[in-house]
Amino acid sequence: MKTGTGSFLQSARLIAVLTMASRVLGLVRDIICLRYFGAVIWHYFSLGFTIPNLFRRLFGEGALTAALIPVYTQTLREGTEPARQLERSVVSLLALTLGVLTVLGLLILLGIGYGFELSDKAILTVQLAAIMLPYMLLICVTATFGGLLQVHRRFGPPALTPIVLNLCIIVTVLWLSRQAGADRWEQIFYVAGAVVAAGFLQAALQMPSLGQVGVSLRPTLNFGDPNLRKVVRLMGPMMLGMSVYQFNVLLDSVLAYSLSATEQSGQTFSALGREIAYPVVEGSISYLYLSQRLYQLPLGVFGTALATAVFPLLSRQAGEQDLKGLGATVAQGIRLVFFLAVPSAVGLVLIGVPLLQVFFEGGASAFTPYDTQETFHTLRFYALGLPFLFLQQLVVRVYYAFEDAKTPVRVAMVVVGLNLVLNLVLIWPLGTGGLALATVIGAAVQALTLIVLLLRRYRLQLGAGIGKSLVKTVVAATAMAGGCVLLVGRIDPASAVLRMGLTLAACVGFYMAASWLLKNRELSAALRDK
Repeated sequence: MKTGTGSFLQSARLIAVLTMASRVLGLVRDIICLRYFGAVIWHYFSLGFTIPNLFRRLFGEGALTAALIPVYTQTLREGTEPARQLERSVVSLLALTLGVLTVLGLLILLGIGYGFELSDKAILTVQLAAIMLPYMLLICVTATFGGLLQVHRRFGPPALTPIVLNLCIIVTVLWLSRQAGADRWEQIFYVAGAVVAAGFLQAALQMPSLGQVGVSLRPTLNFGDPNLRKVVRLMGPMMLGMSVYQFNVLLDSVLAYSLSATEQSGQTFSALGREIAYPVVEGSISYLYLSQRLYQLPLGVFGTALATAVFPLLSRQAGEQDLKGLGATVAQGIRLVFFLAVPSAVGLVLIGVPLLQVFFEGGASAFTPYDTQETFHTLRFYALGLPFLFLQQLVVRVYYAFEDAKTPVRVAMVVVGLNLVLNLVLIWPLGTGGLALATVIGAAVQALTLIVLLLRRYRLQLGAGIGKSLVKTVVAATAMAGGCVLLVGRIDPASAVLRMGLTLAACVGFYMAASWLLKNRELSAALRDK
C-alpha cells in the first residue's frame, strides 16, 4: 500500500472527483428547491435543519472522526483484535449517546412547541427540526463508518454518501411539484421526511465496504478499552473546538432570523427611544445558506478532499516522529491549498451573478432577481476567505495528527469572541454580507495563528518554496481575472448562460496556461502523483 505524498494526492483526486459529483448534484438540489419553494420557505427549512446538521459536523465529520483516525491507525499496527474491539466500542458508544440526545432533543422541541406562545412560522421551524432530528444519529454513525474506511484507504463510499441525501430530496421535490395547487408551506414537511429516509440509506451504503475490510459492527461497549478511552479523551477538546465553530454558524442563522424584517415584525423596532431599521430581510437565512453552499463547492471539492486524504499520512508520520517527512507533507499541502483556493475565490466572484441567474431565476421560479443580488452580496465576502478556510482545514488536522486537540480549542475560543463582536458590528452596514465577512476574518485569524504556533512548537521545516509558489499562484490568478474580464466583459449581460459558460471555461484555461508559463510545480502535482 502506498503511503507517500503521491498516494495522498491520488486519494485526494478520487475524493475531489466524487465530491465534485456530489456538490454538483447538491447544487441541482438547491436549484430545484429554491425555484420551487422560494427563499422565504427555504429560510425556515434551513433553520430547522441547522440542529441535525450541526451535530453531523460536530460528532460525525468533526470531533469523533478527527479523534478516531489517529488512534485507530495506531491500533491497527498493534493487531487485528484491538482494532476490532475499538471499532465496535466506538460505534456502540456513539449510537447510545446520540440516541439519548435525540430523545432529549425531541422532548425539548415538544416542550417549546406546546409550552410557549409562538408565531405560526416559529412553530413550523420547531416542527421541521423535530422531524429531522433523528437524521443527527444516522448521519453521525455514517460519518464514523466513513472515518474507519478512510484509514483502510477506502475513500469512495464515504465521499458518495452526500449523493444519497441530494437524490432523496430532489426526487421528493420533483414529486411534490406534480401536485398542482398544493400548499407549499405544507409540502415542505415531505422534504424533512426525505432527509431522514436518506440517513438510513447513507448508513446502508457503507456496509458492504466495511465488511470487505473486516470491520466488525457487533454491538459491544468496553469502557475498559484503553484505546476507546483515548478516543474519548481526545474528543473532549476537539468537540469543544469544533462546537465553537458550529456556534458561529448557528449564531449567523439566529442573527439573520432575529434581525429580519417580516410582515409580523415590521421594518423597524424601537430601542433607546429610537426607531431602528432591521438590517436584513425575511429570507436572509436562504441567502446565507445558498452562498455557503456555493463557496463550499470548491472548499469541499479541493480543500476537504486534500485535508481528508492527507490526514492518515500525517497521523502515521506524527506517530513515527518523522518530523522531516511530516514537514514536507505539510509544506506541499500548504502550496496546494493556495494553488487551488486563490483561483477558486476569484472564480466565484466572476461567475457568481450569471450562475445564480441561470440556475435559480427565470420561468416560474420563486427565486427573484432581488434574491440573486442579495445572495451574491453575501457570496463575494465568503469568497475572500476561501484561502484561509482551505488552510484552516489542513492545519487543524496537523495538530490532530500529533493528538494535540487543546491548542486549536484555545485559538477557536478566542476567535468565537471576535466573531461575535464582528457579527454584531458588521451586520448593520453589510447585512448578511457582514456575517460572511466576520466568518472570513475569524478564519484568517485562526488559520494564521495556528500556523505560527505549529512552527514554534514542533519546529517543522517547511522549506523556502511556499512563498515562491504563492507569488506564482497570485500572478496566475490575476492573469486569469484580467483575461476573463476582457473576454467576457463585452457579452450582453442578458446572455447569462453564455456569460457563465464562457467565464468558467476562461477561468480554467487562463489559470492553467498562466501556471504552466510560470512553471508552477503545483500544476503538475495537482494533475499527477508528484
